[in-house]
Amino acid sequence: MKSLAKRWWFWLLIVVIAAVVIVHTYLAVWVRDYVNRKLSEIPGYRAHVAAVTLHLWRGAYQIHNIEIVKTSGAVPVPFYSAPLVDLSVEWKALWDRAFVGEIDMYRAKLNLVNGPTKAQRQAAVDEPWAQKIKQLFPIKLNRFAVHDGELHYRDFSKEPKVDVLVDRVQMVGTNLTNSKKLSKSLIAEVEIEGRPLRTGDIRTRINLDPYAPKPTFAVNLEMSAVPLVKLNDFAKAYGAFTFEEGTLRLAAEMSAKNGAFTGYVEPVFDHMGIFNPKHDAGNPLNMLWQAILGGLTEIVRNYSKDRFGTRIPFSGTFDKPQPEIMTTVFNAFRNAFIKAFEGKLQNDKIHLRKVEPDEKE
Repeated sequence: MKSLAKRWWFWLLIVVIAAVVIVHTYLAVWVRDYVNRKLSEIPGYRAHVAAVTLHLWRGAYQIHNIEIVKTSGAVPVPFYSAPLVDLSVEWKALWDRAFVGEIDMYRAKLNLVNGPTKAQRQAAVDEPWAQKIKQLFPIKLNRFAVHDGELHYRDFSKEPKVDVLVDRVQMVGTNLTNSKKLSKSLIAEVEIEGRPLRTGDIRTRINLDPYAPKPTFAVNLEMSAVPLVKLNDFAKAYGAFTFEEGTLRLAAEMSAKNGAFTGYVEPVFDHMGIFNPKHDAGNPLNMLWQAILGGLTEIVRNYSKDRFGTRIPFSGTFDKPQPEIMTTVFNAFRNAFIKAFEGKLQNDKIHLRKVEPDEKE
């Protein structure tokens, strides 16, 4: 009798394990199909997920080899792709009695494509991606991270074709639930760093109120020196000139609240060379244009530092931006004859008072 009892428990255990494996497998297939269906509901886009792995013990699931492709028009690269996306419960937040989630993306690639027609463009800023993420992960998202990502700006309508990229992107966004249960402030923070044009580095910090009725944020950005020759495809496609030598450094700050914004961009070109008769004599009109452009940058240049630069201020509302062209021109002369710009941030820290929302959950 004892041996029979042992066999009974053994076979029951086998049946339970088999049932769990079958349910787990079919549940993973159902989740994969659900993800494909929801992401493909975006008009003009189709999503494909190769597989989904469930990790029920940690309240998570992983999406493998996801690709989102624009189906309308003629864009030869996917909008988004990643070999692995991990969606999970943020267990650390449970200690603060908050049930929230986090998303980690690994080696994700995002392609923003410009073109003369809507069919040739791919910059889905206005598409309801946030709503789809909520459907894929129904709990509130508190943390978002990208590991070793790539961001591309492309234009296939130009000659040469444009591909300006930032690789090795590391991004972390925290306190996205905008809750004082999880942070001392109601401000969400996003930190980004990467490698522009496969050299140098670029760093960005953003503080924002995710639930403000109108864009409310402060951002600063600083880019170290990048060789200008790496921008030649971009310069030739949009400006009909090429760089011979030099480096570019960049700094920018911007803040917005109640639908209005203000900020500046400060580009600095050191030892910049544009025109070289040995290289640019093939096309007389293009040679004349590059000679004029090179001459102007030589005139408005700080010779003590061999630097051309300016500060481009901007302000206004998102409906009616107000470019300050004359101030930009004046700043170019200021750089040449008064004091050279440095291409560095005026303020290392973001002023939170500009974006701090009302003290309420």
